[in-house]
Amino acid sequence: MTALLQIEALNVVYGSHHALKDLSLTANTGDLIGIIGPNGAGKTSFIKALCGRLEYNGRVLISGNDVKQGTDRRAHIGLVPQDIGLYPHLTALENLSLIARLLKVPKAQKMPAARNALEAVDMGSHANKRVAHLSGGMKRRINVAAAIMHSPDLIIFDEPTAGVDAPARDTVHRLARKLTQNGMAVLLITHELEQAEALCDKILVLNQGETLAFDTPAAILNRSFKGAREVVVRYAAPPSAQNLAAMKGFEFTQGELPTIWKTMTQASEVSFVSAFMTAIRGHHSGRNNDVIQEITVRRPGLNALMHRIENTGNLL
Repeated sequence: MTALLQIEALNVVYGSHHALKDLSLTANTGDLIGIIGPNGAGKTSFIKALCGRLEYNGRVLISGNDVKQGTDRRAHIGLVPQDIGLYPHLTALENLSLIARLLKVPKAQKMPAARNALEAVDMGSHANKRVAHLSGGMKRRINVAAAIMHSPDLIIFDEPTAGVDAPARDTVHRLARKLTQNGMAVLLITHELEQAEALCDKILVLNQGETLAFDTPAAILNRSFKGAREVVVRYAAPPSAQNLAAMKGFEFTQGELPTIWKTMTQASEVSFVSAFMTAIRGHHSGRNNDVIQEITVRRPGLNALMHRIENTGNLL
């Protein structure tokens, strides 16, 4: 494979705050790399440094070109932002024509490049429609078209699905994969962890500026959980004090809601559930909020990994 992006010992410092510490990675042609981490992990600093928007120490190479600080990187990088960066009163084609000028696309190539980019995201038939009259998913597609019409080597999706519905989210993720199939490399900064696990070739995990892992999702999860299973218990209502006492011995912690409780186990599914239900029956108070709606035993995913990082600061 061809190394399209090489980052060597990238450091970003704000005063006394070390926002990014010795980050190194390689992305090959066709790679889709997810970037995850808690708030303050260094994701935004990484993208700003890569785009040349802040000072850093280290080395960045794109398609073998050593991209020096202070140089214009627009020819190499396409950015799909979180927000819709379009003028609603203009048509899709008019928006791209204007953006092409900002990207320094030669005048003779401007309209062909805009039309080709719209075709690439399946929006060619909507070229002359005003953006204000398009759906959210269509606007997201045009946002992607704006990032690719100058044929960059590297595309950055900066939390492009924040606050959007599931169909629009799926559209953006399908486009990200399609771009890698066309020979580009894609960096995807996202909080959609289940999607990232299923979609990405590799995951970069950051926390407090440090690289915790850079590998395939499966390899990261195997190293972190070593064959353990995640158990999720859903109650009809927040559990009683008696049930909380019964769960204590299994090291449950509260999940996203007070009715959801999670733990990890190395035991088999049958033996864990049997032991857990025996303990619950011994403490059962007979109240409605003690009703268990569901018990799920599953392989831990990136959601479980993020929960661990937020609690411990590390993968183990």
